[in-house]
Parts: sequence; C-alpha cells; structure tokens
Amino acid sequence: MNPKPYDSLRRKLVLPFVALGFAVSSLLSLITFALVADLEERAIERTLRVQLESFRNRRQTNPDALPPSASLLHAHPLPSPQFPQLKTVPLRDDRITRLMAEQHEYSVLAARVGEEPFALLYDRSYVTSSLRKLALFLVLGTGLMTLLSFIIGNRLAGKVVKPIGKLLGDITAQSMVSGLDQASRPRLAAEDYPNDDIGRLVRAVEAFSLRLYGFVEREGYFAADVAHELRTPIAVIRGTAEVLVEYPALPEAVRQRLHTIQRQAVRMGQILEAMLLLAREEAEGSDPACAVAELVEDIAADSRLSLADGSIRLVCELDAHPILPVERSLVYVVVANLLRNACAHTREGTISLRLEADRLIIEDTGVGIPQERFSTLFQRHVKGEESVGYGLGLSIVARVTERLGWRVTIASEPGSGTQVSLLFHPDKFNRLDGPA
Repeated sequence: MNPKPYDSLRRKLVLPFVALGFAVSSLLSLITFALVADLEERAIERTLRVQLESFRNRRQTNPDALPPSASLLHAHPLPSPQFPQLKTVPLRDDRITRLMAEQHEYSVLAARVGEEPFALLYDRSYVTSSLRKLALFLVLGTGLMTLLSFIIGNRLAGKVVKPIGKLLGDITAQSMVSGLDQASRPRLAAEDYPNDDIGRLVRAVEAFSLRLYGFVEREGYFAADVAHELRTPIAVIRGTAEVLVEYPALPEAVRQRLHTIQRQAVRMGQILEAMLLLAREEAEGSDPACAVAELVEDIAADSRLSLADGSIRLVCELDAHPILPVERSLVYVVVANLLRNACAHTREGTISLRLEADRLIIEDTGVGIPQERFSTLFQRHVKGEESVGYGLGLSIVARVTERLGWRVTIASEPGSGTQVSLLFHPDKFNRLDGPA
C-alpha cells in the first residue's frame, strides 16, 4: 500500500482564505456590474422618455419643430428608409426595444407625435464600451484581491504553522534519541512556545511523553531484570540435563525425558533472547547470521516429539540453505510459532516445511481458516476453535516480521488446509499481508 501524499497544514489554511477572498471579490464585482448596468439602462430610458415628451411639446407649439438630434440620440419618422428594421418596432410609449442596425446597437422608443409616427434611437456603443471596461476592471480587481488574499493568508498561516513546525522538529529530534538515561528524557522546552493553544499542546505532549517514557523505562528495566534473573537458572537447567544425559546406567526413558528438558531449556533461552531483542529499539552487538536450514531442522525435530502418536507426519524439505543477517532467536520464534500453529490446527495428515532461497513455506492438511478470520489473525488474544493457547503466537510473529521487514502471506480454505509463506525480503517488504 502506497503512503498517502503529504497534505500541508499551511496549504489547508491558505486555500480557504484564498477561496473566501475570491468569492467575496467576485460577488462584489458581480453586484457592482449589475448595479452599474441597471443604472445605465435607467438613464437611457429616462433620456428617451424626456426627449419624446419634449419633442411632443415643441410640436404642439410649432408643427414644424425638428425632431431631437444629438451625438447619441436620433429621431426618425416612420417608416424610415435609413433604418428599415424599425418597421418591426411597435408604437408604444411604455416599451423600449433593442435593435441592431448598421453594426450598432440601439435602444428604440417608437411612438406617435401628434398623428405622425416617430422612432427615437439611442446609440448604445458608448454604454457597451463603458460596461466592457468596467467588466475588465472588475476582473482585474478580483484577481488582485485573490492574490492579496493569498499573500495575507500565507503570512497568517506561516505564523500559525511556525510553532507547529518547531514542535514537529523537536519531537523528531527526540524520537532519534535512544536509551533510557536521563539525557534521553523527552524535553520540548515549552517555555519557547507562545502562551496559546500551541503552547498548551506542547505542554500536554511533553507531559504525555514523560509519562510514556516512564512506562517504557520501567518496562525496559523489568525486561533487563528478567533476563538477568532467568538466564542463570535456564543455564543451570540446561547444564544439569546435559550432565545427567551422560550417565551410562541411565534408563532410556529417563534419558529421553532429559533430552526433552535440554531442548526445552534451549527453547526457553531462544524465546527469552527474542523477547529482549523485541523490547530494545535497536539490535545490539556484532553482526548476526542465522543458518535457517539448521534452525528449521532443529525446530522440526522438537515438533516431531510432540507428534509421537503418528497421526500427523512432518516433512522437512531443504531446497536451499540461506544465511540471513538476523538474530537466530528471532527466526526461531517466528518459525516455531508458525509450525506450532499448524500442528494445533491439524488433526491428521501431513505438515510440510519447504525452505527455499527467499522463503519458508509451511503447508498443512488441517481444518483451514475461515475468510472472516483473516482480518484478526495477527491480533493478540485472538485464537481459533482448535487452539489451546492464549492467542499470542501469531501476534508475536507479526511483531517479529515487522521488526525484520519480512512478509507473511496466508492461503487457506476451511477443510482444505493452510499454506503460510514466510518471505525473506528485508529490503523490499515491511508489512504483513492477509490471504494471498
């Protein structure tokens, strides 16, 4: 799964500000344009009606009075040979019509002056040009306001985001510190932040970090103490079993039980080391190297002892002998838990382990896994109906494989068995997959 693209908080703050500036300036521009256009129309209408009324009054006093004529206003008797389009204009005092003629747009008022029909034409070229200039000005103004909104929003967002960026840098720096000494305790210098919501957030994060650090510190010391206290008794049990096995007069049944004790002591040591490695953030010591084939054979041999009734046959196929740069104890925990899980869910049949150069495949003829359980397989305390454990084995597998960067794929159907593939690709994978 590809990670989600980074979504900047600064951009989230700037974009609404810019959108608001654009919306407000656009709305004001539209309102301004509409008001100006309406005023122009009202002015043209008033001019036409005033000139018509003035012409009528002059004709009443002087029948030979000339119709009004100006740079934008003309009067023509109807029908007019110059403007044949006027024949479609109705003779109504209350109606002003728009007309295109000679590549000009006119507002026309046609009415009778006395008994003679006249048409008053107002050339709208100047009005149209003025409105176009106004529209251009408003568009430029909207763009300028949007740019200004971006500049102001960017500066305001910068002031808001700056302490958050500093907090992120401080937390990142603290996350790079390892160890449990006093110097590694998280300190965010809350006094360097403003006394606002960001400052409150910093103080809350620092308090939580200190509390979490205390918990991790106690857990780390506990793990170290457990390791120190258990290593010696485990070594004593293992050494004692090794000595007792060498007695020649020892009954064979007792000798086999001592071998079991010896192997289980080794297993306890491996599990202890693995748990301690998981408890540490980074592996310590020299360069590890694990011979996987040898380890798989040892685990298979231990498992055969628990399958002594013969209902399940364990087959081990070593097609390759890879050497992995990981701690043996970690590989042991993963393989042992996967094999133990296969044994727990197989009543009879065959369990096969096939080791290849880049993977280990464990296949059984067990009861299989229902599809609805795949999403919870690697969760703690989640176990199947056949399991008698505590539901921790696969969750430990998940932790270890995530730590190593390996990949686990599972293919299974109820009643048809299960195939688990453990892929050794530390540089390519860093996740756990569900059903293949």
